[in-house]
Amino acid sequence: MLSSLRSRTLRGLSRAFRPSAFLRATTMRMSTIAPKPKADPEKCEVTGEIGNDGDFKQHFRMSKQEHPLKVKKAWQNPMQNHVWSKAEIEERMNDLPTHTPETLTDKAMHFLVKTVLYRTFNLITGFDRTNPTAKSCEWRLIILESVAGVPGMVAAGMRHFRSLRTLRRDYGWIHTLLEEAENERMHLLVCLKMFDAGPLTRLAVVASQYTMVGFLGLTYLLHPKALHRFVGYLEETASQTYFDLVTAVNTPGTNLNRDWAHLKAPQIAIDYWRMDKDSMWSDVLMNLFADETNHRDVNHTFATMKNDDPNPYVHKHLEDAAKAWQMTSKQQSTGPSTYTKVPSKAAAAKPSVS
Repeated sequence: MLSSLRSRTLRGLSRAFRPSAFLRATTMRMSTIAPKPKADPEKCEVTGEIGNDGDFKQHFRMSKQEHPLKVKKAWQNPMQNHVWSKAEIEERMNDLPTHTPETLTDKAMHFLVKTVLYRTFNLITGFDRTNPTAKSCEWRLIILESVAGVPGMVAAGMRHFRSLRTLRRDYGWIHTLLEEAENERMHLLVCLKMFDAGPLTRLAVVASQYTMVGFLGLTYLLHPKALHRFVGYLEETASQTYFDLVTAVNTPGTNLNRDWAHLKAPQIAIDYWRMDKDSMWSDVLMNLFADETNHRDVNHTFATMKNDDPNPYVHKHLEDAAKAWQMTSKQQSTGPSTYTKVPSKAAAAKPSVS
């Protein structure tokens, strides 16, 4: 009897200390927050990659096996971004317009972004506009870009499902919103080549994403214009932030001038914006700034349009593709190029808004 009681007690204790399904799931989720080891280029048989630092080799898993579709393991971003000229960037640096809220929705979004989120974010990160420290900027940029990539994807997804649900065309909005989301994701990847994201930063990114996806999705479902106005104001603050960073880096005696002025541009940024090979990190910041000003203008424009109005930026995407193709062709005609040539038909095609 005593032995039977003892065995039952031991079995009960073993069950009590056995990890529950919730605990195991939580552990697995937290394991994804930990930094992943970088790919070893020597273990990857990848050809035709862009750049010289192995960035794009890491697009594929570390394996010596050939691709199942018999294609080369080479990657180039298929979504063409705008390639900024120095004149365009300087023009935008000289003018930082802001939208004056008119409707009740505008005022609510303006207060939420400019008063609540912006000031709270500055307080948490310890960001000082006049002379920010490098550490405060690193954490700020990673969080900022991880959040900035959410609205475009949420809005594009909502419009995609709406088009399927109503059996109607979208009139080109989805393309611009997806390009915005991809552009912000590339901003994040560029920043991650310069700064390390610790466990707390990764946890903050996960928490921010879970919060923002629900909030933005509900907002777009109920009032699409409110979301675009929200993003417009958010991009105003992002533009101001990058303007302040560029100014600080180029001002002798500041913290960022001491810590960032000597930094070279990562190869992923040089390839993405078609920058000169000897570009600096400050040049990357200016391209980041220009992109954010474009998102600011696009979303403020969308906030004034009806849901079924044709997207006025479709022609701009075709012009960007044509410009990229011309740059690629010129590069290939003058010497070896690391870019893959874009078919001329894609650049010359007439816009078909869907």
